[in-house]
Order: sequence, then C-alpha cells, then structure tokens
Amino acid sequence: MSTLERPIHEKRLRSLTVELPPLPNFSCFHTAFRGRSVDARSQTRDGDTRSAFFLGYDKGNCEYLVMDETDQAMKGGRECVSAQFVIPYPPGFPILVPGQVISAEILKFMQARDVREIHGFRPELGFRIYTEAALQRSAQANAVWTAQINAQAEHG
Repeated sequence: MSTLERPIHEKRLRSLTVELPPLPNFSCFHTAFRGRSVDARSQTRDGDTRSAFFLGYDKGNCEYLVMDETDQAMKGGRECVSAQFVIPYPPGFPILVPGQVISAEILKFMQARDVREIHGFRPELGFRIYTEAALQRSAQANAVWTAQINAQAEHG
C-alpha cells in the first residue's frame, strides 16, 4: 500500500471498527403486529414477527421509501413499519425486524452509517415498508382475533 493510500485506508478502517454510531434502541411493534401474544393495547414490546414477516410476501402490501421520504412521512405523522429485516454490517445485528416501527433514532443511525453492506436495505430503493392499507387490514384482523381470545377467556 502506498504512503498516499495508507491514511485513506486507515480512516476507512477506523470508521468501520472504532467510530461506529451507537446502535439504536428497539422502537416498538406496530399495533397491527401486537396481540397474538398479548393484548394489542398493551404497552409491551412483544410482537408477532411471524405474521409481519409473511405479510411482506405479498408485494401489494409493501412499498419502498428512500431515507428522505421516510423522514418526511414520519414528520407528517405516518408510522413507517419495516416489512423486512435490516442488518448493517458491521455490527451484523438487526436494527429493524418485520413489523417494527422505524424511529427517528433508527433513521439517524442509518444516515450515520459508512458501509455499503446493509442486508435488507438498498439506498436506491430505500426501506421496504408496509402500505397504510395493509397495516389497517392487519390491525383489524388482529383486533378480531384478540376479541375472540378475550371472549373465550371470559367464558372459559
């Protein structure tokens, strides 16, 4: 490696190993994906990742928003919900799972990343998120299911 290349290489290496932004905290599951394990109105972070994962198999339930569009949608009051795992490497740890609400903290983390390898995220397409209609349908189905379980518990 030449004397001109070494500082560039070392800077890049530091950005990948030492100067990593802190991992964002888990935000929460969208209410459409709560309730299979607990009451959907609960403040717990438990969620039904399986249902969220398989809902994403129908392309009609999903859309893509690039980072700036996601930021604007969130500022406008929309809850953007990930339809897939998003795993930056390093550190190789998921920062989004299917059904998880994208938070401002997660967006900030993604903007600070200096890597090309992010499983589940392509900058030219953006985040794969659920459409608002898909979330509404899923939330309604979840509410019906939760009501049935609660009714059975009261009578059984």
